[in-house]
Amino acid sequence: MAIIERKKQNKFESQQNRHIIKLFRDNELYFSNGLLDEITELYNEGHEIEDIAETFNRPVIEIMLALLYQAMQEKVTRPFAYRRTK
Repeated sequence: MAIIERKKQNKFESQQNRHIIKLFRDNELYFSNGLLDEITELYNEGHEIEDIAETFNRPVIEIMLALLYQAMQEKVTRPFAYRRTK
């Protein structure tokens, strides 16, 4: 894995980067275990993220973050976030 040179400097020490942004502040990032399991099951069965979001009346980004969490737990069996392989 290569380190990108311009990313090596500590951005927090820079004067121009004093502002911190809280990501996803407008989203509800709490899910019950049952809801997480249901979202994961629907996704693994082949349903699209947008349809799952509509089904549960949640923004697409919340479903994506839930699936990312589940993928980190190795519960997502269908390709979710592609990464390059060597």
